[in-house]
Amino acid sequence: MLSATLSVLLLTSPSGPPAETAPVVTEHWAGHQVTFGTREVPVLGTLNTRLDTYVIARVRRQGDTVQIDQRACKVSYSDVGSVKVYIDVNALPDSRLVFEQVEGTTFYTMSGTVNWGEEDIDGDGNPGMSVYVDAPVCAGNLHVTNKTTTSARAFSDAGGPLYGEVTVNVRQTILGAEGRCLSAMSKDSFERSKGTFRYSKIKANETCKSLLDAAWPVSAS
Repeated sequence: MLSATLSVLLLTSPSGPPAETAPVVTEHWAGHQVTFGTREVPVLGTLNTRLDTYVIARVRRQGDTVQIDQRACKVSYSDVGSVKVYIDVNALPDSRLVFEQVEGTTFYTMSGTVNWGEEDIDGDGNPGMSVYVDAPVCAGNLHVTNKTTTSARAFSDAGGPLYGEVTVNVRQTILGAEGRCLSAMSKDSFERSKGTFRYSKIKANETCKSLLDAAWPVSAS
């Protein structure tokens, strides 16, 4: 009752009618992000990395704000010193990005942090997220926490989907590993990478499968 009463008071305030709210425009996008960084690998030293992420998203545009609720369809890690890394993309949590247009400019900015803690993110009975590592001398699952901080600057041509540059910092903590070999090779890490991203409009009924079965509709590289 209190909230309803306050709403009525605000609507009938003698200061005049409320300001008009910008209309909300809903769109559906597919996106691709590619980032390049470096990672310390035992024995092999500092090696270059590449990560490609493909997403589909429901987008709400209102005034100077673009809200992107997205789901990963595919995540591809480049091989690092003959070490291959795989994750279950279906277990990744959905994410929300909010871009705000910088007043007096033509570009948008976004910054945010996502934490995966010790909770069982992928529901496999182990803490954190399971990451499968295939190395020449040993292989198995690592169970990790992940803190990812992202900042980006984006542009939009004639009100179209966003594209731009991104910086990603990832701090990973090892919670457990399968086998002595993997345990000995693995350690907590910090990785900083930079890259580009680009979105493209898709139909509302498109899915990860339908887009992956065809040629992915957008490329950031």
